[in-house]
Amino acid sequence: MSNRIPPDITLDVKRLAEVPLGRAGRAVLVDGPPACGKTTVVRQIVGRAVAVGYVAATATCAHTERKLPFGVLSQLAYGSGRGREGDPDIEALSELFTATAVPTDEAELLQLCHRLCNAIIAISERVPLVIAVDDVRRGDVPSLHVLLQLIRRLDSARVLVVFSDDLRLPATFLPLRYELLRLHDLHRVQVGPLTVGQVSSRVGGELGVGALDRTNFMGFTGGNPLLLDALLTDLSEAGEPRELGYGHAFLSCLHRNEPIFLDAVRAMAVFGPAAPAELSRVAGHELGQISQVLAALEDCGLLAESGFRHEVARQAVLADTPATEQEILHRRAARLLRDRGGTATAITGHLLLAGRITDPWSADMLLEAAEQALPRNELVAAVELLHRALDCCPDRDRRIAIQARLVSTEWRINPSTAARHLSAMLSAFRAEQLPVQDALMLVKNLLWHGRMADAESILSQLRSNSAATELMPSFEQWLTCTYAGLARPRTVQHRHTDSLLTRVELWPQAVEVLTDVLVAGHTEDIVRRAEAVLRERQLAHGLSGRPDALIFALFSLIYSDRSETASVWCETLLADPGVRHGPMLHAALMLTAAECALRRGDHLKAAELVTETFALVSPGGWGVHVGLPLSIRILALTRMGRLEEARAAVGQPVPDAMFTDRHGLHYLYSRGYFFLAVGRYQAALGDFLLCGELLTRWGLGGGCAPVPWRTAAAEAWLALGNRDQTRTLIHEQLSRPGTDSARARGQALRLLAQTSAAKRRPRLLNEAASLCESVDDKYELARALHDLAQAQRALGENKLARRVTRRAWRVAKMCDAAPLCDDLMPVGGDVIDSELLPKQQYGIDQLTHSEHRVAALASAGMTNREIADRLFVTQSTVEQHLTRVFRKLGIKQREQLPPELAVDRSKSA
Repeated sequence: MSNRIPPDITLDVKRLAEVPLGRAGRAVLVDGPPACGKTTVVRQIVGRAVAVGYVAATATCAHTERKLPFGVLSQLAYGSGRGREGDPDIEALSELFTATAVPTDEAELLQLCHRLCNAIIAISERVPLVIAVDDVRRGDVPSLHVLLQLIRRLDSARVLVVFSDDLRLPATFLPLRYELLRLHDLHRVQVGPLTVGQVSSRVGGELGVGALDRTNFMGFTGGNPLLLDALLTDLSEAGEPRELGYGHAFLSCLHRNEPIFLDAVRAMAVFGPAAPAELSRVAGHELGQISQVLAALEDCGLLAESGFRHEVARQAVLADTPATEQEILHRRAARLLRDRGGTATAITGHLLLAGRITDPWSADMLLEAAEQALPRNELVAAVELLHRALDCCPDRDRRIAIQARLVSTEWRINPSTAARHLSAMLSAFRAEQLPVQDALMLVKNLLWHGRMADAESILSQLRSNSAATELMPSFEQWLTCTYAGLARPRTVQHRHTDSLLTRVELWPQAVEVLTDVLVAGHTEDIVRRAEAVLRERQLAHGLSGRPDALIFALFSLIYSDRSETASVWCETLLADPGVRHGPMLHAALMLTAAECALRRGDHLKAAELVTETFALVSPGGWGVHVGLPLSIRILALTRMGRLEEARAAVGQPVPDAMFTDRHGLHYLYSRGYFFLAVGRYQAALGDFLLCGELLTRWGLGGGCAPVPWRTAAAEAWLALGNRDQTRTLIHEQLSRPGTDSARARGQALRLLAQTSAAKRRPRLLNEAASLCESVDDKYELARALHDLAQAQRALGENKLARRVTRRAWRVAKMCDAAPLCDDLMPVGGDVIDSELLPKQQYGIDQLTHSEHRVAALASAGMTNREIADRLFVTQSTVEQHLTRVFRKLGIKQREQLPPELAVDRSKSA
């Protein structure tokens, strides 16, 4: 270990130990900051002295033994005479240093110390002694009294006294230090951190010179020998500093010193680098003491001016600090920052780790930090802050307000978690301690979890409360959109304004637009109003922190046959990084995207999105709204022919209150189609008719129904063989004013064709197919084309029927609608030739806008004359366009046109 000690010190050690003492003793003081090799130098001096005939007695002082009388002398007794057992002088020395009863009288103590000192000198007459005490400043006072007297009588003693100390730090017994420094022949050995050159030499010798370019050894160790040793070992074994090595070496330096060293560094680990005045408050020590400790730690290289030299050291200190001690430090840090005007974020960072703190300001600070975290979508952090605020707040009224905020925030992560607070809030409402806005939020949560009676009771009281007058209209509209059976009847009042909406107006606007769609049907400004809401990205932080506004706006588009537009908005919103921090908003947007995919015929994507949604929020977490994800899953699986999986979804238990919610209609609709698929026609009819009954009871019979229940019920009646009831419902659907639902009209026309004369069917089915195509409903388009091919075949138009069948099969294949594909595969003994299907779907992007329009219409089954009439061009122009299309796509006939041309209207529109 001598390579830690500068060469000149090594020479001094050799000289000191080998010079004969004669009758005069000598004293050596090894001085320097902690962990820089003082102990090593002392051991070297002792070792050299023993080698030339000295008898050694050694001791190491520790802070924990400062109050142990004659503790140092006891160590000297047990550590004396190494290698000379049986020597009578050594035995006498051991007996001399054995602990003696300490007199209580000061005069008697001094007499005892005098006798012990005389005895040491008497022994040294027969054999030279080397007495070495490491960290002498921490020795017990009685022992230091003896050593003080020995120092004063070194002129007549054959004793080499070797002490190590750090003169910049306070000592237990200052007279010894002062007397030592007065000696005219005192030999002082100064140690300190290794120089840059010494560190480089050491590193190059062990790891190679290249290691100096990869690691900042001087920066990580400050030249401290102990840290450097640990770092070299860590890099050799693990390639990086480790807490087990570097971190523990750092801790060993601290534990070797007084507790104040640990206190200061623990304060820095918790609070961060700071001025001594601030660290003294956090550590709980006087400024002067902390300043001395920090200076010593910087001198020895353990700390830099900016604090810890490596994060591993800080983490090791934190791991070594008891939890209760950490809480105390965090409390002090929070109070210090609060007194000095720190930010709420910085203060609450400590409050969260401070255990229970009852300072009156703490709850306000935590609440402020939570409100700042919410706009940043830091929901988990906000919940933690609110929990701590609730724990710290002694005021009952404030606790209720905090608990209400906590419910709304936890709901955005997991509604099931938020439910645990509902009983307490319900009690607060009954005690008239809950503000109106918090009471409305409570109603939402109670309804979500199916506690209908409690929710209706609160609603009844709020409707008669004058304080709720301002908020109730928007809330009644919200009820109409979600739990229409609980809402009061309303008259539709459309808003026609071109002014830019403010953020405050957005939530009511979102509720208003969906209510108008449900109550009055589609109007020209629905899309504009819905998209005005969606353009505001901050809606996730709107009223009660729910994603209602975003989802309401999206469903306004969906119910208005704008699934493609809604799908694009879902993709845009899901791409926002902030959305992923709120699991409930993320799940709700994914579920909305799944509904869009279902309505566009992308059944596989819809089913996959529901699976991903359930991974974010379990079925139980959706409360009574579980009807929507289950409905998407059931209908998608049914249409794909995966009936056993659909059966499992149908068999999943659902809350009874689900059928008071709008999403229960989606569930009934999907379950009805499952029943149709498995031949349970009466059960299917019951579900479809129940949809209509609920909509009528809720007063939503005049708008765009969430599901086209009339056409679904008509299909069930048709399966039961009742064509009269089928026609009645179809005509009722087609004659409904104000709905403007192309999807429902297309479905109705397809069913009407099945009850009409053979010659009338192709016209009805062509219109049905065109309507389904206009709303991008591939599944209903495939069904309409399937029926059209059958109608054409019945009229003897076999060639045209085959072309339409092929197109229908392609569209059904895109939907993964296996049962429909199976129905379409046989064509009167002629199976669809796979060679006629395009093997590679490429080249569409090469088409011009005009070529794409012509190709799309041709792929839809239209003749050249029909295309010319539609586009107001000549048949010759159509033929020229088709010739170029065939050449670019590498096909030879119309039947080989890719189905994407017919279903993708982006270029042909």
